[in-house]
Amino acid sequence: TVVGMRRASVADGGAPAQRGGGQASGIQRLVVALAVLVVLGVAGTNARLVMQFMANQQATIAGAWQGEPTAALNRPSSVSTGAHARAGRDAQTIRRFVSKVRSGELHLLGETREHLQARLRSLGFEPRPGDSGPYADLLDLPISSLLRNEAPRESGTGAFTPGGVGGEVPLPAPVGKATTPLFTTADFAQFTRQASWEMEEKPAVSSTPPTLDDALAKIPKPNNTVIATFVNLKRFDFGLTWVRRAEKLGLKNVVVGALDPSALTKLSAAGVATFLMGVSAQRSTLPGASDYGWNSPNFKKMGIEKVQLLHDLLSRNLSALLMDADAVLISNPLPFFARYPEADLLVTTDYIGAPTTDGNLDLPAHMHITMNIGVIFAKKTAGPLASAWLKRLSTPGQLSWDQNVFFELMSSKKGGAAFADHPGKLQERLTPAMKEKRLGLAFDATIVAGILPTSLFCTGFTFVSGYCNKVKNQTPFTFHACWLFYEALGKRVRLRSLRLWHDDKSYYERGDGDRTQGFLYLADGGWLARPSVELLTPPFTVDKHMRLVHEQLVHVRSGMLLAAALKRQFVMPRMLCLYDKWWAEHNGTIPVAVMDQPIQDCPMDHLLNLQYLDKHQQWLPRQHTFVDHDDMPTEVKASRVNVSLSAFHPNNSSRGQPSFADLVDVLSPPAAHLASTPNGHPSAARILGVSNIPDVFRMLHKDDQTTFQSAAKHFTSLMCCTFSPKLNGHIHYDLFWDIIPHEDLFRRTFTKEWVPLFAETRQRLTDCSFDWSKARDAAHPVVTCGKDPRPI
Repeated sequence: TVVGMRRASVADGGAPAQRGGGQASGIQRLVVALAVLVVLGVAGTNARLVMQFMANQQATIAGAWQGEPTAALNRPSSVSTGAHARAGRDAQTIRRFVSKVRSGELHLLGETREHLQARLRSLGFEPRPGDSGPYADLLDLPISSLLRNEAPRESGTGAFTPGGVGGEVPLPAPVGKATTPLFTTADFAQFTRQASWEMEEKPAVSSTPPTLDDALAKIPKPNNTVIATFVNLKRFDFGLTWVRRAEKLGLKNVVVGALDPSALTKLSAAGVATFLMGVSAQRSTLPGASDYGWNSPNFKKMGIEKVQLLHDLLSRNLSALLMDADAVLISNPLPFFARYPEADLLVTTDYIGAPTTDGNLDLPAHMHITMNIGVIFAKKTAGPLASAWLKRLSTPGQLSWDQNVFFELMSSKKGGAAFADHPGKLQERLTPAMKEKRLGLAFDATIVAGILPTSLFCTGFTFVSGYCNKVKNQTPFTFHACWLFYEALGKRVRLRSLRLWHDDKSYYERGDGDRTQGFLYLADGGWLARPSVELLTPPFTVDKHMRLVHEQLVHVRSGMLLAAALKRQFVMPRMLCLYDKWWAEHNGTIPVAVMDQPIQDCPMDHLLNLQYLDKHQQWLPRQHTFVDHDDMPTEVKASRVNVSLSAFHPNNSSRGQPSFADLVDVLSPPAAHLASTPNGHPSAARILGVSNIPDVFRMLHKDDQTTFQSAAKHFTSLMCCTFSPKLNGHIHYDLFWDIIPHEDLFRRTFTKEWVPLFAETRQRLTDCSFDWSKARDAAHPVVTCGKDPRPI
């Protein structure tokens, strides 16, 4: 956002604004901004302009320590005189709208825009004439991020309805039963769930492994096209997921290369057309069955095998869609490729700016940005490129990253040839029709290439940014699990949340470890049922982002505890956040990146410590799309009961102060009050939905609070990264931020209130100044921090 504002000021003829960040001027700006918002009839034209004005005040209201530029705020306003009369009415409408959301009368979670429009009409909201659509001024507010944002799925499947099956079952009133300690250290012992394939005995290895030709002989090849990937034993589940996704789409022209003999045997047993890689090149040593690690020697050897596979397919006069195993199919992309018969090669990119959203290729100029070879569609006419690529990678004693070499070859300009759409003497190869399709030249202008748009061939970033939902009437084709955290753990969690991962039946039948009674989820969405609307309204700051995440984590904490007490696996609610997570400093969004804020589905790998929770999987939540997953057995999906826990909030009971023991008793089997419902659900419902969940942690016995805190302080991850003096600008989330006093993971005791602190230090962000006048570049101010004597 900061970079975008600064660029806007430069585009208007000004220089990037520079500001030191004095506290007094920040307060003055805050007062002025708030005063302007009070007199909306003078400051803005309508509700949308008010919201835009507030967004432009990001630096002003955020506080001086943020230090954002102000040049974008100094441009003259283009306010039309005729619009002033509506501003007062619009401000009143916004206040009424927000009030109904806050009170719960207007429920946004899970609603579509169409349903919300009908609800607004029923509540007497008047659509404004001349807008781009009914209630556009309200639907464009940031709080409308609560509206349903469906994960990608094959056509014909139903949408999730919050509240589940059949309404709520009434519960007996609490009686104030005494609460005794429930948890022991054994409840937090390490447990790692194993899939069925991991528990099978190591298979015998064939002495005559099948070759690529053997695998190709087993599959149809429509239009002479093959879809291929490759895995080793450590990533067998990725290969199986990849194959099952293709099968769901009716694609049978798929083969999977095995990087080790054990993977080959397991793939064969799963009915996959497979072969042992490296045979055609007579390489005796393959990378092996273990985890390679990015940029390791075995990782680079795997790149050689990948390019060998592409070369071998093209040399057989086949067209090939070659994909990494963590790049899975959402819908069939082959008809899309057929729209570009002139292209020799189409490839994805790591571009994180705004992609094209018109359903066509991205701009050929984006070939200048690092390409991502996770998805490549190549025809036999790209064979010379594959040969040159393989030759470069196979140079003895010189291991290289296959993606870097690919980019170097694609961008080669030998002989004065042009690259992409830049002028050159060989540009006559590009006909007007090819240019219209956004095709360009590459590899010494010997091949015609195109960049696949990240709005349809999505990455972890473009799903977070919202750009994979912006091509009208078009489901994305692929999702590549990159731009995320915790490596393979993060990839699995992200693919599961998007309903793209393949799990065996047991994953949906019971939880992990002692969680044998089923699952528990927040039927009303938890925090999202009655959100703190002001946290979803610009300006967006570090403080506001941390508060937003922390308020939601209180509900997650309660759900985890209640689920554990009932021996159920907790299901994560949909989470919102304001700031993206990256590997370097930024001010909410990655520099140059374009994304929607708030982030509508904040990924679990942004918020939770998956590395720790993977070793304690009884505490690792299922993804928020779990209860509506298409792979869930029908009998489990039908066994669902919803209950309201409103009577278990303090001072909400007519029969005494509710206790945690009351709560556990009324929800534990055998429970006669759950034995028969209008929909015939059994008392031991496999899926238990709760709404109006109280703050369970505060209901615990003191011993349980201590036991849970000692383990659960490891559950959360960190926000990365804001500007800092020593490149340590990450801030750890704190599952107990609202418990005062408490000691965090790094033995910092908060005695007054939780405040953002740099990294593992005691340095407050509010005691730092951010000097843009001495910035080393457009996105990194000079940060100076003093000593703060105040206790935290």
